[in-house]
Amino acid sequence: MGRLCAYCQKDKKLTKEHIWQKCIIKRMPELELKFLDSRKLVTNSELVITDVCSDCNNNKLSPLDSYFCELYDKYFFKYIEDKSNLKFKYNYNLLLRSLLKITYNSSRTKSRINNDFTKYKDFILTGNENREDVIVKIDIITPSIINNKIIYPKSARCGTIKIGVKSENFILRMISVNSYYFYMIISKEVDIKSEIIRNEFFEIFNSVPGTVIEPGKEEIELKGFSNRDTLYIHKPHIDTNKEFYDRAIKNNKK
Repeated sequence: MGRLCAYCQKDKKLTKEHIWQKCIIKRMPELELKFLDSRKLVTNSELVITDVCSDCNNNKLSPLDSYFCELYDKYFFKYIEDKSNLKFKYNYNLLLRSLLKITYNSSRTKSRINNDFTKYKDFILTGNENREDVIVKIDIITPSIINNKIIYPKSARCGTIKIGVKSENFILRMISVNSYYFYMIISKEVDIKSEIIRNEFFEIFNSVPGTVIEPGKEEIELKGFSNRDTLYIHKPHIDTNKEFYDRAIKNNKK
C-alpha cells in the first residue's frame, strides 16, 4: 500500500495540489518569489504538495478554489487606502473551509504526522458540520508611503502569528491576500469552560486585530481595524529572512 490521500485517507493515485489556489497564482503573476518557512526556502517555483488524490483535488476541493478566487475578483485585487464604510459579503462555510484548506496544505510541508489540522480534513471536503473551535477575524492593511512612494501590501501569505501573549491552548494562523488579512484563533480541543482557558482566550481575542466574521451572517461591516500598514506587516518578515531572499535573487540573476 502506498501513501494515503491526505484528505480522504484512501489508497489512490496521488496528484499535485497547490498550497495556494492555482487561480490565485495566475491572478498574481507579479509575486515571483515564494517563501516556504518550513524549509527556509525562497523559490520562484510554484509551491505544491503531492499527497492528494485526483478525486479530492479536482472534485471536492475545486469548488473551494473557485470560491476563494471569486473573493479575489470582488475584493482582494483592490488595495484599500480608506478603511471607512467597508463591507464584506461572504459564505461562511466556504470561506472557513477555504482558509483551513490553505492552512492544512501549508502545514503539511512541515509535518504530516501529528498535524494539528488533520482533524479538519473531513470538514474541508464536505462542510457538513459546524466548527465552534475556530474564530475568524478580518483586518485591513493599508499602503505605506516611503520617500513619497506608495508601497502597497502586495502579497499572499500563510503561517503562524505571534501576538506577544501566551497561547498554550490555542493555535493562531494568518492568511492574507494583499490588503485583506484573515486571522484564525483555533482551540486545541480543550475545556473552554475552564476559567484559565477563558482568560487566555479573551487575552488572545483582544490582541488579534480586526472584525469577527460571524457564522450566522452573510455580510459584515468591517470596523475595529488596527493601524498596521505595509511597512509594519512586511518588514519583520523581510528583515528576518533577508539572507534567503538575497540568495534567491542572486541565483535568479545567474
